[in-house]
Amino acid sequence: MNLLGMMKTLKSGRLPPLGTIPDSLLDAAAGAASFRGRFRKLTSVERILTTFRHKEPDRVPVTPILCSAARQISGMTFPDYALNADKSAQSFIDGFDFVGGDLVILMLDLSVEAADFGQKMNYPDASTPHPDYSQPVIRHIDDYERIRRIDLADAPRMTEFVKLCRIVAERIGLRGIVTGFVFGPLGVLSMMRGAENMFKDCVLYPKKVISACETITGVLIDFVDAQCRTGVPAVSIDTLYASRNGLPKKLWEEIEGPFSRDISMAIKKHGVVVGIHNCGHDLYFDSQIKFMEPEVISFAHLPDDCGTRKELKRRYGDHVTLLGHVPTPLLVHGSPRDVMEECKREIEELAAGGGFILAPGCEYPPNIPLTNAIALVKAAEKFG
Repeated sequence: MNLLGMMKTLKSGRLPPLGTIPDSLLDAAAGAASFRGRFRKLTSVERILTTFRHKEPDRVPVTPILCSAARQISGMTFPDYALNADKSAQSFIDGFDFVGGDLVILMLDLSVEAADFGQKMNYPDASTPHPDYSQPVIRHIDDYERIRRIDLADAPRMTEFVKLCRIVAERIGLRGIVTGFVFGPLGVLSMMRGAENMFKDCVLYPKKVISACETITGVLIDFVDAQCRTGVPAVSIDTLYASRNGLPKKLWEEIEGPFSRDISMAIKKHGVVVGIHNCGHDLYFDSQIKFMEPEVISFAHLPDDCGTRKELKRRYGDHVTLLGHVPTPLLVHGSPRDVMEECKREIEELAAGGGFILAPGCEYPPNIPLTNAIALVKAAEKFG
């Protein structure tokens, strides 16, 4: 794509896939936006593009990652939010309009894919949907081999999520960046087996787990293909178990690493930005970057090879955009002043040179007031 083509696409109200734009053009656009940002307020798209290209915008971009917390604005129940794309889209739009931010991360719950593979679910009115672990799909080690590929047309929750991506991408337009979401194959399996049992199986029966991952990954590639065709400019892959909370690094690389690469390459094929979300402790930045080559990593805790935020910025901040990492407990128990002071510290340590988006380390807690989400956005505007 040349500059003329890019301008025509922008005038249509859509953001062109960034992977289809030459790096030289992206750098020129980011450089120009960075310069303009010294004198005037940038748009959210300009701000994030500048940040992605590791140049400094007018201020640090921000997202409160509201997800299901935004359903409070209209009094929506969790089942309505989780199962009806029109209603969940309204929730995300309400959150974007009411609280603010530059980036909308679409995530319903971590059981979307597992539910379509047959996992029985609980849908409480006042809390996040979750698997019924009294009836797991995988009860015995041999059940891994019984996982069968499903067609996306026969996957109601994934189909609704694709619809959600299309609605929000169209309604947000160029007011912000919208990202899709997919849980990695080990994550999907953990929803159908239970994480502790799955970890044991990875150690004792890795071939059986890998066989199931292969089947699931084929479906996940169909899922991200469908998301990319809706117009979202980014899709995030959740690889939670590439951390101390999950598997040893070498074992993660052997089991999920190759499949995470396949999913990432499927996203990149569309020219769409690849993000990673991982809220685990001591997460493996190096391994995830090696396999998925992401542009953005959303994180809650420092990676296993960094002792401080400054070391994180020095080691990774020049080639991947860091998104995080205001602690969830602080959002639950802290005052707005506490939240803003933490945001200020993170901005001071991570924002220089671009490549940083202020955000919670994980989704905003769904049943607490939105006060601290507003404080987080205000902190970016004040200190960023």
